[in-house]
Amino acid sequence: MQFRETIQTGHSSFTKRIGSNAGQGSGLWIGLSNLHKTIRRIFTSPVLQRDANENAEKEFGTLICALSCVVSLAFFTSVTLWGQATGKREQVDLSPQVQEYFQTAKQAEKAGVYAKAVDAYRSILRIMPDLAEVHQNLGLVYYIQTKNQEAINSFHEALRRKPDLLGANLFLGMAYVRISQYGKAIAPLNKAISLNPAERNAYLNLGLSYVETGRYDEAAKTLQKGLDQFPKDIDILYNLGKVYTKMMTVTFQKMAEVEPDSYRVHQLLGESYEARRETIRAIEEYKAAIARKPDAPGLHYALANVHWKEGNLEEAEKGFKKELEINPEQYLATWKLGNIYLIKREIDQAMPYLQKAVEQKPDLGQAHRDLARALVEKGDLTGAMGHLNKVTELAPDEPTVHYRLALLYKRMGRKEKERTEMEKFQQLKSYSDNREKKARSLSASGDEELEKSKADIESETQ
Repeated sequence: MQFRETIQTGHSSFTKRIGSNAGQGSGLWIGLSNLHKTIRRIFTSPVLQRDANENAEKEFGTLICALSCVVSLAFFTSVTLWGQATGKREQVDLSPQVQEYFQTAKQAEKAGVYAKAVDAYRSILRIMPDLAEVHQNLGLVYYIQTKNQEAINSFHEALRRKPDLLGANLFLGMAYVRISQYGKAIAPLNKAISLNPAERNAYLNLGLSYVETGRYDEAAKTLQKGLDQFPKDIDILYNLGKVYTKMMTVTFQKMAEVEPDSYRVHQLLGESYEARRETIRAIEEYKAAIARKPDAPGLHYALANVHWKEGNLEEAEKGFKKELEINPEQYLATWKLGNIYLIKREIDQAMPYLQKAVEQKPDLGQAHRDLARALVEKGDLTGAMGHLNKVTELAPDEPTVHYRLALLYKRMGRKEKERTEMEKFQQLKSYSDNREKKARSLSASGDEELEKSKADIESETQ
């Protein structure tokens, strides 16, 4: 948990980022910045065209499992075959010639001479055409060679004889994904998951198949099940996030198509402009939303919050008060009114808002921090200490609270405590500075793309 602290100096304000939930909209940066162009296009074009297949890899990650996947070929001994789904051992009498072909196939696969392995498996099938596992192995070799249709045919032959073969179901689905036949991939991939719920690649490929067939709810459910199996899998997390973003985009597109001049569309555009730091346009859109629905909860807060972040405290104060008339339990508006009065050093006016904000939202660290500052101004050092300690519980890695504690201990004459808190502050500050430096370096790489996106919007809306 982190905070945002605003320091007012004269008519200007310096906003130092020490948190994320102080401002509304910043968390929507990825979704809204990508969505902005789409919504504007709806206003200028009656139909939004998009080739989903062409953009699938870019939008949802590389889900298709190719040679980088671990392909476990089922090699069999001369006397037994394993049923993959059941784990049962089946006795099969193999002639010396068939055993020799098995050894040839195994050695060829190990050496990467896949054409020779294909010949060996086909030789076995001419003698024993009903060995489902051999059809599966032949399909796997074709899959490795990217001979997708041959692989599909072999997997079907295997499943016709044994419908519960895990490998044949899994790789049949992935072969269909490879050739963009996503609808046909769904059944075998579902079957693979039912046979082995720990099959990671089945979740990823099935999620993509549902996305490409427009079944976003099913894609989300599938990837969530995969996440239950693999909670720390970054590929599943990434693609689940992309699916939810896609679902959000589709929903907002429909909203804009149904009523393009509604207050919700203007609100959404305001959030988009705010996330893009285009303050003037954000204010215009929020005002347009308020004009269409002046009593809607959240709109006055959103407008006031832009003014607050820009240091326009007079307009921010008006907006937050208006929001509280509509929605008295809006704890962020309550806190920020207290923050404004604290900045203006109107402590008696700040106190009731800050106290109420802490009551409304006990884990709102910003309110505890500001209330501690107000209590210091009132001379209640013990009360201030309690709220600063609460902030350290909520945000152990936040450096500035330890600095404030050090100053407080200094005023109380507690030298050892002062020294301890100052050392904590310096350690955390150094770590925070290094982290922010890395973050700025990463974000700078996106500036060019952001400028291109802005130019696209300009060309579409002019």
